[in-house]
Amino acid sequence: MRDRLKWGVFSLSQYPDQAMRVEGLEADLKLFELAEALGYDTAWVAEHLFSTYGIVTSTQVLAAAAAQRLRRMRIGTAVVVVPFNHPLRTAADFALVDCLSRGRLNFGIGRAYQPHEFAGLGVPMDQSREMFNEGIELILRAWTEEKFTFDGKYWKVKEPIELLPKPVQVPYPPVYQATISPDSFDAAARHGWSLQLAAPFSYRTYREEWIPRLASEVRRYESALVTHGHDPKTLERMILLPFFVDTDGKRARETLRPHVEWFYHKVASHQQPTSGDGLVRGYEFTMGEGRKSRAMGYLAFDKLAEFGACVVGDPRECIDRLQQMKEAFGVTEFVLWSNLGGMPAVRAESSIRLAWEKIVPHLA
Repeated sequence: MRDRLKWGVFSLSQYPDQAMRVEGLEADLKLFELAEALGYDTAWVAEHLFSTYGIVTSTQVLAAAAAQRLRRMRIGTAVVVVPFNHPLRTAADFALVDCLSRGRLNFGIGRAYQPHEFAGLGVPMDQSREMFNEGIELILRAWTEEKFTFDGKYWKVKEPIELLPKPVQVPYPPVYQATISPDSFDAAARHGWSLQLAAPFSYRTYREEWIPRLASEVRRYESALVTHGHDPKTLERMILLPFFVDTDGKRARETLRPHVEWFYHKVASHQQPTSGDGLVRGYEFTMGEGRKSRAMGYLAFDKLAEFGACVVGDPRECIDRLQQMKEAFGVTEFVLWSNLGGMPAVRAESSIRLAWEKIVPHLA
């Protein structure tokens, strides 16, 4: 049950200089420890493959490490890519993470969007939505049933088995769905899952209209929740934001500029098909609009800042932008991402500290 506005921090473990990978991973965990000491609610992690875009290859590994370093904060995945692993392996690993964290897991899920990852694993990208739907059904059954069989298209369990350990949280950890397309909002509403909103992906799809378009989807989601028998007041609407705050707004913008531009151009290049010029079935909308955003210059820093694709400035500027989003989306948790694109650890730490001191009290 929601009782107050929550605050999280996020890391994608982006180290353009791979010589810094060991120090960088330690800096990520220290950032989470600092956030816990300040009072933040959640540490969110993600997984990616085959690129400096993010070197955490499985969220369960980093989540387990964080569970041993953090004593109070919840640990969230943004996201677990369901089609990339056998669902029973995913279910077992994250049940174990929930046990190691004493019931502090938030289970964020998605189907991935970068063609080179599917190509590298030999997974058919154009079947990712079907694999996602079948995989999450199997995961939730494994968490809630003693013994079961399963007869799917992609995965089969022919003999009755019981998955152990079961999660600490009953019936299972809170499920969050990554939501960009209308179909993803529909699925989240149908199942009664919380939302994982993310400014970078909605902005690349809708450009300057991303805030009103996303607000419209959230309202539609809330109406559909009621239709499907779910209470909107019990579910979360978290939003992930590239974020940097400094007492000097100009300095904040100059600090963030190279790092956020590196990130946006990296993600744009990684959403292209690995061969040919066509769009992948099931991703036509987001891929097509993402291409337009890059070609039209919307990934330049000035436009990113102008339209809220990153939140940057002095505390008052950041408060105003966050308040706009809180009202538009009914945000229940802001997730601040300051260590993107190789941002030095000391600067990321300064940003989340200043945010806690000068921004959080005004929006609580």
